[in-house]
Amino acid sequence: MTESLAAFLEHIGADADTVQQATRYYLAEHTDDLDYEEMRDEALAAAPDAAEAEELLHLLTSHSEYLEQGALVILSTAWEDPGERDMVRDALLDAKAKLPVIEVAILGIVVMYGMYLLATRGRKKHKRVMERRRDGSYKESVETEYFPPGNPLSALIQLFNQPPP
Repeated sequence: MTESLAAFLEHIGADADTVQQATRYYLAEHTDDLDYEEMRDEALAAAPDAAEAEELLHLLTSHSEYLEQGALVILSTAWEDPGERDMVRDALLDAKAKLPVIEVAILGIVVMYGMYLLATRGRKKHKRVMERRRDGSYKESVETEYFPPGNPLSALIQLFNQPPP
């Protein structure tokens, strides 16, 4: 059985800084080192309402729990894809080994851009279930629900406006 992201994070003793830096490393690898200003420009240009996108960025940079939660969403979604899992693992190990001091504003942009990338894939919900049948065989089912066309960044703002649990 494949190790879960939660188990891996616990195994390496990842803290919030490690998770946030790993998200930066993962997206740098995934986007061929796209500059954070280019990430910001692209995400804002895609938003139907730039003010709402700026609000999301402000929430990310002023609430560390939102920044960490956004980073965890990005990494956990990537972890689900077996082809991305090694890249996420490497990013986490690199972040754990060397923690550079990165401005919160840059991390906010990185997380906003990562959430933008997730939203533009159109996935609202993805569930993979493995079960053993009575005859001993296995059945895997995958359920994917997509967002309706519309404003993905508005949906993200609503997500991040919810009070923390």
